[in-house]
Amino acid sequence: MTATSTDQQDVHDIATLMRRRRMHREFDERPVPRDALETMAWAATRAQQARSGVRHIVVVDDPAVMTAARQVLPGFINNAPAMIVHCTDVIRAAQVLGPRGVEVTSRLDAGAACAHLALMGQTLGLGVCTVTSWTESAVQALLELPEHIRPDVTVAVGYVSTSPAPPARGFQTHYHHNRFADGA
Repeated sequence: MTATSTDQQDVHDIATLMRRRRMHREFDERPVPRDALETMAWAATRAQQARSGVRHIVVVDDPAVMTAARQVLPGFINNAPAMIVHCTDVIRAAQVLGPRGVEVTSRLDAGAACAHLALMGQTLGLGVCTVTSWTESAVQALLELPEHIRPDVTVAVGYVSTSPAPPARGFQTHYHHNRFADGA
């Protein structure tokens, strides 16, 4: 298969989105349309998933639930009007993936799903903030999740305020090639 000019444009667009991607903690007051949230949830389903039936996506846009989220989830320090929560059915994961699948594979898949929905959010003009500073029991109670559905990641979603805070600087990633000692 040869790359077409459209394929090249898509690669450029994805690279641009990745470069511009950041976490937002301040959003404007506009509600996020349900179809936009559903599109972001769909994007999450396009990410890797070791087995079918393990992933559950909960979309929240009820103002009362969002207010409660800010009260019971210590890391949810934003004013987003919506959130998307990635969850794992730990019983199904154990059946089809085993213990490592429950504790490792499903969490990797959750991260990939949230990266997909964050990139989709940008294409829709939305910002996100991935939040993991909370207890599972608090999210389970807030969203009335069954005991076997484990919340993995909450993602705040909203329109970015017209004057967002400057991006964080100074994050460093160490790159290694072939062996750990071959890196910076």
